[in-house]
Amino acid sequence: MFSKGSLFNTFLNIDASNNTSNSKKDTIVEQLVALFPDADPGYLRYCVEFYQDNHVERISEKICNQNKGHYPIKPDNCRSANCTNAKNIYLKQLNELFPECDVGFLREKLCFFDHSHVQQVTETLLNMEKSSKGYPRRLNPFVIEPWELIRSPDYIKAVRYRLYNDFPDTWKSTVKAVLAENNFDYSKSFAKIRDLTTNSWWTSIFGVFRRKMCKEVENPELEEEVHRMQIHRLEEQSRADYEFAKKINFMEYTDNDQLITCGCCYGDYPFEDLACCSEGHLFCKECINHFVQEGLFGQGSLRGKQINCIEPSGCDGYFNEKQLKATLMPDVFNHYIDSLIEHSLKQANLSLVQCPFCSYCEVDDDSPFYQLKIPKSAVIIVSIPLAILPFFSSFENIINTLKVAAIFVLPQIALWMLGVFPLRTYLDDFENIIKRVKRKRRGNVFKCQNPDCAKSSCMLCNRECRPFHKCYEQEQDSLRLFVERAMAEAVKRTCPKCHVSFTKADGCNKMTCRCGYVMCYLCRKDLRQESYAHFCDHFRPIPGQKCKKCTKCDLYKTEDEEKVIKEAAAKARAEFIKTHPEAREANLLQNAAIGPVAGDEEKLFREMVEKTIEKIVDYLIPR
Repeated sequence: MFSKGSLFNTFLNIDASNNTSNSKKDTIVEQLVALFPDADPGYLRYCVEFYQDNHVERISEKICNQNKGHYPIKPDNCRSANCTNAKNIYLKQLNELFPECDVGFLREKLCFFDHSHVQQVTETLLNMEKSSKGYPRRLNPFVIEPWELIRSPDYIKAVRYRLYNDFPDTWKSTVKAVLAENNFDYSKSFAKIRDLTTNSWWTSIFGVFRRKMCKEVENPELEEEVHRMQIHRLEEQSRADYEFAKKINFMEYTDNDQLITCGCCYGDYPFEDLACCSEGHLFCKECINHFVQEGLFGQGSLRGKQINCIEPSGCDGYFNEKQLKATLMPDVFNHYIDSLIEHSLKQANLSLVQCPFCSYCEVDDDSPFYQLKIPKSAVIIVSIPLAILPFFSSFENIINTLKVAAIFVLPQIALWMLGVFPLRTYLDDFENIIKRVKRKRRGNVFKCQNPDCAKSSCMLCNRECRPFHKCYEQEQDSLRLFVERAMAEAVKRTCPKCHVSFTKADGCNKMTCRCGYVMCYLCRKDLRQESYAHFCDHFRPIPGQKCKKCTKCDLYKTEDEEKVIKEAAAKARAEFIKTHPEAREANLLQNAAIGPVAGDEEKLFREMVEKTIEKIVDYLIPR
């Protein structure tokens, strides 16, 4: 029917070759998956496209040698890297890397790629951040609401059919559009369509031709969401019924003249709106709330203390925790409980690490030294000779070392017991070394376990810790710019006529500006009349030596620019710290390396000694 060289046979040949090629790729991918079981199959298939032969060997060599064993992996318990569960895991990982990026934007980028999702989205966002455009931001960093997750096709289909049945008078196209706007979330789409639906005459006419009900698709995730909505509606109805019952109760108390007077504000209330102390005095809930709020957030006199009765005439009663929980507002009651816990921890005299955003705290020191009254630094000093004993081979050397250590340490311990601290400076240094060792073990990121907070903070700067965090970055940049400007001002000269700034690279100290103004580089004097007569012309046997016959400026000798720059930098640092007290905690004087670095042998030796002692302390402190 068709000739051998017909177009139809050509299409058949192309299709057959494509099937053969795809089957071959599938075989290669299966072999690679056997070598790398947790690898993303999409990434492996992507790598196959770059090679013509020896695919398995060359891709394995690329992963092991060029990539140093790194490759995109699929999450555990996920059949594919492109399934819904895997993409939601990737979305949470990207949320940790880019907590300020809009979740919808992350979700869109994730669904755009078919392999290496985290790597490709990360590269895209970093390139956008480098450009002036940037990526869209959100208000609540680190927070991903359940409705913002990627939805499975089964869930989307079940939601669409259920909304068709919930709103039979609404066009299907309207339902689809609202679903797309709300990430196919049932609760948000339901509320939006309900707001759009109106009981107009057009709706009544359309109801005559109401469409046929669709067969709903069962989906556990959707059923759970519908159950939550039903519970929420019941709670709202319960609250409305409670408010209505309170009004009826108040009316009955009023009609029967049974209202009770508050012992603080002397207002009349039903019994259900009053709270009593342990002695039976009744007060309205508003008075108790106002009293506790003032004691917690105002004067602070009630923090960590028992709430006593507020009877004006005096009372030994108090309000127990159960009464306070039923009377106080939830946030006020939580702050009061936090103040009790904080007071108890202070009484225990423990070393604590506290979240800077809430009252959650943890015990910082896990070593047994905090239970002793002897400072840890003193124990470490005594232990150092024992730590270096293994480096001595003979028994006599060990004995001699112990004698020297005893001669040095025992008098210090005796003086310490008498209240004299001759090694106070060294003890402070040892305390700092111990803190550095413990900080390295523990890390600088503190994760708050309070579910209402759950923020990660930096233990060095007490600020929220986000990816690519740098302590006191803003203060460091401000200091650097301020000091660099002062250093530049120290060596540059400015023409008083045209206000052009310049520096001298070489030559004599007679500087001629392009506007014609002539000045001395050293004293800045106008030389348009005096010219070279301004400079000293006496002979000196040693060039550069100070002239003993006059006080004129030297023609070629210049000031020590390195010394001037260092003095200007030190002065600028001091001024910055003085005017910015918040930067004092950043230790910017030591951390900011600005300007030329001169060799300081004493500083290098001190750092070397501190590192050596730090290693010894790390060996001595138990893990």
